[in-house]
Amino acid sequence: MSKDLLRQLRSLEEEYPDQPIVAQLADLRAINEIRSQLGMPLVDARLNEVGVAVEADVQPEVKPTPDHTEAREIYQTYLRKIEELEVHRAYASQVSKATSNRGMTPVRPLATLGTNGGPLLCDQCGKAIILEGGEFNGVPADVAWQRNPDDKWTSWISGGMVVEKQTNGTLRIYHGYPGGHQNHCCNVASREDREARAKFKSSNRSEKQKMILAFLEHEFPDKTKEEHLDLLNQILDTLYSYDPGIGVNRPGEASEEPAEPDTAADNWA
Repeated sequence: MSKDLLRQLRSLEEEYPDQPIVAQLADLRAINEIRSQLGMPLVDARLNEVGVAVEADVQPEVKPTPDHTEAREIYQTYLRKIEELEVHRAYASQVSKATSNRGMTPVRPLATLGTNGGPLLCDQCGKAIILEGGEFNGVPADVAWQRNPDDKWTSWISGGMVVEKQTNGTLRIYHGYPGGHQNHCCNVASREDREARAKFKSSNRSEKQKMILAFLEHEFPDKTKEEHLDLLNQILDTLYSYDPGIGVNRPGEASEEPAEPDTAADNWA
């Protein structure tokens, strides 16, 4: 009889640590009942022997559940932000790919890939891209396209053009040549961007870091430490780093079908 009880006791105690709280409560009562029958010391919720008899309904120690409410709200905000950015990142890749060309630039995307199917506009001055050479020298791309809608048409760009992706992956279009005249739109925008970043300060980044990491470890227990840290950095970069915003050109229903993502971040003509 005692051998059977010992085998039952050993089995219960071996399985005890992996049981959920509710099951542990029942197992702890059974363990102490068997120990009492065998004249063995009783144990506490951690299966440590106690020096005095304990009640059969000893409760395991239950640690308070951390409150992840704020961190969960931050994570949901991050997911919504990423969902919004993905649309604009795909659009930036589409425009970058459509306007990339050795030498002259395809005219159609300049005239039709802007907001709601309109022309692409300079993010600095808000004006359309101007063509250079031939019959349409000095004419805005959209105006020229209305007169000559030829899918194979390519043209030089008056004063140069920059197509780039901001640090958040969104599109920027500028007149000018990088490193050229300081008043070129692309160079003015570059200076303003550097100044804005230099002035930016985020006190919340360090304050929220531990809280968000604790939530990620609780919410995604199957992820590795490296995966938790990688996701944490993505959240912090998205929500608490400098945000350049969305450019003046936006995707719309009238634009062309999305192209495959391009590998180059910047183009200039």
